[in-house]
Amino acid sequence: MTETGIVVQTGPGKAQVRIQRSEACEGCHGCLMSETGKFMTADVIDRIGVSVGDEVSIATEGASPLKSAVLLFLFPLILLFAGYFTGSAIAPLIGMPGSAQALGIACSALFFFGSFGLLYLFTHRKSGASAGASAIVEILGKGRTMEP
Repeated sequence: MTETGIVVQTGPGKAQVRIQRSEACEGCHGCLMSETGKFMTADVIDRIGVSVGDEVSIATEGASPLKSAVLLFLFPLILLFAGYFTGSAIAPLIGMPGSAQALGIACSALFFFGSFGLLYLFTHRKSGASAGASAIVEILGKGRTMEP
């Protein structure tokens, strides 16, 4: 998603940008936190060296829908089957060949529910990274002001 805004404050590697409300941010309602409800101020990554008053273009990259779908649906399903085959294979090795199906079902349940724990750890670790952070990608104009 790309938005435009005016830089109101700069810092080392970061900037605060005042973003005017647009149709793209219709569902966000972040602007309603401000005094007029027509803009919001966002902290963004500054890699190109902007100054106060510059009109800039900001890009925010979210997670890929395909990658999210694979992680959420395919990963637990793969672990479900892997758990069944692991449990069935282990049963004869531990002297329980008659209980291979029961052990396979138990291991598949364990692997399936464990996959959600692994997904939680993966997303929790990724949330600390700046992968989804907004960044300034272009300076559109110098020294403009934005009306409140």
